[in-house]
Amino acid sequence: MGVAPAELSNSVQLHIQAANYMRERIYDHLWEPDDQIPTEHELCEILGMSRGTVRRAIRALVDENLLVQIRGKGTFVSRTVFTHPTGSTLISFAESLRSQGVSFTTRVVKHEVVPADERLASKLFLKVGDPVLTMDRVRSVEGKPVLLLQSCINLKVLPGLEKIDFNTHTLFATIESMFGKRIGHSNARYAACVAGEERGELLHVGPDSPVLHLEQQIFLTDNTSAEWSNVWLIANNYVVGTVLQRI
Repeated sequence: MGVAPAELSNSVQLHIQAANYMRERIYDHLWEPDDQIPTEHELCEILGMSRGTVRRAIRALVDENLLVQIRGKGTFVSRTVFTHPTGSTLISFAESLRSQGVSFTTRVVKHEVVPADERLASKLFLKVGDPVLTMDRVRSVEGKPVLLLQSCINLKVLPGLEKIDFNTHTLFATIESMFGKRIGHSNARYAACVAGEERGELLHVGPDSPVLHLEQQIFLTDNTSAEWSNVWLIANNYVVGTVLQRI
């Protein structure tokens, strides 16, 4: 159940109380995605707070990507941009977006070939000094960033991959078409965290905004390590979907 105004604690700063009230309305599905929330004036009356306090609370939820403000129309609950399936099938984020009919653009913000240090060598099963392509890409939907992909790619196995324009090409498709190899499996783990300054700037969110971090190692069908990546997803734009069977 959502927190009623009368239950708001006097020991918490007013704008935090207001943000908590609105956040609970969203989490409890009392305000659904794309719903327009009450006006600032209405929220002031509901909460018994000043307009400045309400505005500060709304701004905090906009920074969390729970709310979106549209000039001339009002403030609305954000909707999930896409669902990424988990389970026995490995698909890329590009393939996932396309399968849901979601158009996207990709912008390469870093592209550099470096010799593997001890950390990269251990992640990609290489020797220190072997060539690695380090590449950061921001993927956007409707002009808004939704995820940051930070990839380290094994150029000993995939020589020449550094010449591809990944503003217009996707990694899995390029590996399979250019080299005639097949993506086999991944080792992956998810963790919830906050964006931080650098990643927040690239994703257009505040440094304290929630993000989902996916670290994964991608292997080809011959068990050769192809990529080590870290993916950062704006938490409220992304849902993990899966189907589980009880044995």
